[in-house]
Amino acid sequence: MKKILLPTFVLISFLSNAQSIEEKIAKKACECVAQKAEIGDDAYRNCIADIVKDAIAKEEDAKTREELNTVEGLMTLLPKVKSLLPEICDKAKGQKSDDKEKIFYSDSKIESAQNAYIIAKDFMRNGQHKLAIENFLMAIKRDENFVLAYDDLAVCYRKLEKYNDAIKYYKKSLEIYPEGDFALMNIAVVYSLKSDFKTAIGYYEKLIQYHPNNAEGYFGAGKNYFLLKNYEKALNNIFTAHRIYIEENSQYAKDSELVIGAIYQKMLEENKEELFKKIAKEHDIQLD
Repeated sequence: MKKILLPTFVLISFLSNAQSIEEKIAKKACECVAQKAEIGDDAYRNCIADIVKDAIAKEEDAKTREELNTVEGLMTLLPKVKSLLPEICDKAKGQKSDDKEKIFYSDSKIESAQNAYIIAKDFMRNGQHKLAIENFLMAIKRDENFVLAYDDLAVCYRKLEKYNDAIKYYKKSLEIYPEGDFALMNIAVVYSLKSDFKTAIGYYEKLIQYHPNNAEGYFGAGKNYFLLKNYEKALNNIFTAHRIYIEENSQYAKDSELVIGAIYQKMLEENKEELFKKIAKEHDIQLD
């Protein structure tokens, strides 16, 4: 028999189209959700339950089938499926950000992981960060998709000034939930502490991209642009943050005022007062 050699591009195309079991379930659930009058937890549950059972039964890989037929396997699978729905379902897209936040910033469904997390949080509150780290590591070992545990683990390393470890676990968190505002904001802070202002700005700008109404992204980016002496971008971001703080009646408006004052003094020293006034006018900022 003659062997047929498939062109490389055909093979790559085939592999890229292979679907995970989560994607298969989400696709079928999307068809079910589309027929619902309203989108909500009940709709998701009703659509997913029977589809999951059928998909597991038909799964060709015996190891995957065995893993998913456990409580832990199901508890790991279901959040993944639910998080995929807003990506592929037109009807669910409007709830994408809120739904994802509820899914990923939630307790673990795996009891042993949640118990370890609760113990770790107690140690963390008492400033016993090394003991907290041990228990957070135990939590993520038992639930590898436990975003809150990764975030708090990174916080503990940051408190101990182990910045590279903090970055490692914030990145782990963002691998699972790229839009996570907590991890995006705090990894940016850690890079600032390491004086890596360009990388910090990159994460603040991701925070702005995913959460355009969150003033912290603009405020953080503005401060780091200021440290890089890019006054124009610094002002554009700080003025935007200041406007949001004012609209929210936030106490942090005082912080943005202080930074604006510092930028003004620096630009005054460098004979760039007119540029400051021009950017302020563009943002409808009234100067005394």
